[in-house]
Amino acid sequence: MIKEKIKVNSRSYNISLNEQTQMYAMKLRRLYQQSYSDMDSFDEVSSEISSTINNLLKHAASPEVREDDMDGVIQQILKMYEKSVKK
Repeated sequence: MIKEKIKVNSRSYNISLNEQTQMYAMKLRRLYQQSYSDMDSFDEVSSEISSTINNLLKHAASPEVREDDMDGVIQQILKMYEKSVKK
């Protein structure tokens, strides 16, 4: 398990990446790539992206992430995931 404290918009969040949350991060990256490569499927993929983001934030971040911090927290989680995969 990987644990890290991050700051987004002057608020601190504790991030924990375990097997489950790493799977969500991997799925999210795959969905992002799919939506960029096939714009016609974006509407179909966007609801899946939203669901995956909600699950990822629910299981990986505490306290609950504020809406205006979501993008920054997701970016940090994906960076943490990328680092863990490269090891």
